[in-house]
Amino acid sequence: MALHLPLPDKDDPVWTAANGFVVRKDGGVIRLTGHETFTVKVTGEQTDGAFAFMDGMIEPDHGNVPHIHSKEDEAFYVASGTFEFINGNQKIEAGEGDFIYIPKGTRHAFKNVGSEPARLLVFYTPAGPESFFIEHGETDRAPQPWPDEKFNELVDILGAHNIVLLPGDHDWD
Repeated sequence: MALHLPLPDKDDPVWTAANGFVVRKDGGVIRLTGHETFTVKVTGEQTDGAFAFMDGMIEPDHGNVPHIHSKEDEAFYVASGTFEFINGNQKIEAGEGDFIYIPKGTRHAFKNVGSEPARLLVFYTPAGPESFFIEHGETDRAPQPWPDEKFNELVDILGAHNIVLLPGDHDWD
C-alpha cells in the first residue's frame, strides 16, 4: 500500500513496542464452580484492568444463579450448544454463534438447556469478576451443584467482586 501520509519514525514505539500477548489453547487457569468448568484465559492483571476473558464448559441443565455486576458489563458468545439467558425480566434462547451483551446493573443468568455439555465464552469489561473464579473456584473435584450454604458463605466475597446474587423463588422466575 502506498499511502502518502505523515508516518512516525521507524524507531517510534508505535512500530517497535510489542505490547500484545498470546494465550495458547491450553493456557489459562482452570476452576470449577458447580457444574461449570471455566478456564480464565485473560485477567485484568494482564490487560491493565481493561477486560477479562473466560472459556467455559457447562454441563446440561446447569448454569449460574441470577445476579448483577455492579461495575462490569458482561458478554457471552455461545461456542456450542444451546443456552437460556435471563436478561432482566426476559428470557432469551441462544445457540451456537449467538452473542449476548449484558450491561452492568442488569439481572442475568445462563443455563445450558441442551442434552450435552456446551461451551460458552465470557467477556468482562472492565475486568474484575474473573478474579472471583481464580480465588474461590475449586480445582480438583467432580462437578456437583454448589448448595445454598456455599452461596450464603460467599455473599460478602461476591460483593467484594462487585457481584450481587438476585435469585427468585425458583431462581429462574
